[in-house]
Amino acid sequence: MSISTKTQLHSQIQPDLRAATKCPSCHWIATAAHLRPPPDKRNPNRTVCSRWLDKAFVCFVFSRWCCWSAPGPGLVGETTPRSMGHTKQNPARQLLILILGSGLLLAGVRGDYGDLAGNWLVDFGGQTELRLSEGESHQLTLHITNVRLVDPSTDYTFYVYSKDEAKAASLVTVRKEEFDASGSWQGPVEVRGVRFGYSVLLVDLALAADVKESYPSPLPLAVLRSRVVDERVTTYVSAALALLMFLNLGTVLDLHRLAGIVCRPVGPVVGVVSRYAIMPALGFGLGRALWPGQWPLQLALFYSALAPSGGLANICTVFLKGNVNLSVATTTINSLLALAFLPLWILVLGRLLYEDDELAVPFGELSGGAAALVACLAIGIMLRLCVPKTTRLIFRFLKPLSVVLSLCLVGLTVGLNWFVFLEFTWQVLVAALCLPLAGYLATYLLSKILCRTGTDALTLAIETIVLNMTMPIVLLQSSQLEQPQLDLVLVVPIASSLFSLLLVIGFYGVRRCLGRNKRQDEDGFDHKQLMADQESESTAVYQQQS
Repeated sequence: MSISTKTQLHSQIQPDLRAATKCPSCHWIATAAHLRPPPDKRNPNRTVCSRWLDKAFVCFVFSRWCCWSAPGPGLVGETTPRSMGHTKQNPARQLLILILGSGLLLAGVRGDYGDLAGNWLVDFGGQTELRLSEGESHQLTLHITNVRLVDPSTDYTFYVYSKDEAKAASLVTVRKEEFDASGSWQGPVEVRGVRFGYSVLLVDLALAADVKESYPSPLPLAVLRSRVVDERVTTYVSAALALLMFLNLGTVLDLHRLAGIVCRPVGPVVGVVSRYAIMPALGFGLGRALWPGQWPLQLALFYSALAPSGGLANICTVFLKGNVNLSVATTTINSLLALAFLPLWILVLGRLLYEDDELAVPFGELSGGAAALVACLAIGIMLRLCVPKTTRLIFRFLKPLSVVLSLCLVGLTVGLNWFVFLEFTWQVLVAALCLPLAGYLATYLLSKILCRTGTDALTLAIETIVLNMTMPIVLLQSSQLEQPQLDLVLVVPIASSLFSLLLVIGFYGVRRCLGRNKRQDEDGFDHKQLMADQESESTAVYQQQS
């Protein structure tokens, strides 16, 4: 909008101001239309804040459009007078006017850079980014130059502060008296890291009339987390606990039923499709919807959906009377196929859509984990066949031992990564709830379409929604995300895995309360039946030996 047009609009708005006072809710908005900042002495046709009149004019026109209906002069280009009297008071409409009008006017208090004191410059000691650890203080040299006010007698103050005080703390006030005759100031500024994350160091110029403007190029701040435990310790201990779970589960597998599952692999195929087609699509869509433009968080949710489930899913199947043989077979197959599907998905989505050429697949960790899983299952099966007395003890304490191992695994991961919950947001909550729920419904429906039994459908659904807690962290570490960005996104896989486990626990509690947590068919797990079968096998072996 040109200066002449704004002046013409301003002159035509003035006669309407008195009539506008008939509306109590918009009187102050209409009055703001004639409030203009003092003119720039270098250019009398231009105000110090050139956008002020535009915003006041918008407030005036908006309030008039919403509230007025009595006769009055029109705006530019109108030949028919408009009405300017209230026909009906609407409290909701008046509240809307007050909120929107105050937002527009407050936005006008902050001017464009260069309007107040020319193109003043800030030098942060030659630094383009400041990286420091939690609790660490860093002192940099700040240099403000070329401050040229229109009126030299005007009082002004510079404020140097951190945008997010929860991440980094800094506050320096530089008054007019501290500047030299050339409009320059140089001095130290101390920045202290508070909590890991990102912030920026802002420099604001404020006049006595409370009009402010900010330097357009603030200094980025990155606060790194003070590490206490090596990440490799967490990974190795979690892997050891998971392998103990599989060793425990290997002793309860039925080789005859396992052979039937392998010969007719409809169930494992459903598990593979759910894990490597349905869940990645859900994770990708939820990530795009919840965090548009934030690809690290999208990638974290995508990896959480893509990673194959671990021993926790098999333990949940035991408690829910599911098909343990199908669950373990599906987990093993998905872990082996991860060596093929993970690189494919990372190539398709990771590099093309997330625009990160440094994404890599940790083949060493994946292949080592898959080999160890198969080895532990094989050892468990051999123990059942060769040392029946040992497996009898494992059968007796199967559920308590499974609970202890599960609690140790979850407690270790959550306890060592407790800091991630400081970044918990409603988007993380929605993702952690919607991803497993949608995966459960989709997998259960697909299983019933393919005529699977209720036990198999429940098993495959549980196998899909119990998310892995360790593998997504390993995948994110391989993506070359820099700190503190990596620590910030860890909340997604940890929260998703934790909430998926809580949903299964709640489902188990509801089934127990309703008396529905029973064995549905012969494929369902039954601890008492397993103990009876083991006793009969031991008796038969003893009779043959005697």
